[in-house]
Amino acid sequence: MQRIQSILGYSWALLAIPLVLATFVGMQAWAALLARSTGVQVSPWYTGGEVARTVPHEGYETRIHRPVFDGLLSARKQGFVQADWVATGTRGLLPDPIDEKIDFDGDDQPDFTVHLSSQTGATKLSSLAPAVIGLDRSYLMEKQRTIRVSVRNSARL
Repeated sequence: MQRIQSILGYSWALLAIPLVLATFVGMQAWAALLARSTGVQVSPWYTGGEVARTVPHEGYETRIHRPVFDGLLSARKQGFVQADWVATGTRGLLPDPIDEKIDFDGDDQPDFTVHLSSQTGATKLSSLAPAVIGLDRSYLMEKQRTIRVSVRNSARL
């Protein structure tokens, strides 16, 4: 009887090995499937929010994200707007410098101007609207430059 129990125990362990391997090898796929099926999303405070508008230029494009005021229970009084300059040409280079007026709220009036060195990442921001507080962060990436501008929520003033 003890021999039969040993054989069954070892057989069970051998049969479980492929299951364990499949679980660890496919961990990312399973996690992605679980996240998609539950509707879980990464917070816009990390991603910058959805792209609201794209402005094409020669060899690059400007992506203006929606203003992010998302809070746990309600919108916050202060948030940010993210703008990306992404190289689209075959060379993959951004012009230096980039001077651009940005309208983040879609009212056809520029809200701030940006002077950005695509080589060093040095950024100067000039506010043209009372909702714009100032430059929060500037990110220097390989084929992209990104800024986050602190803004006030006009709906919560």
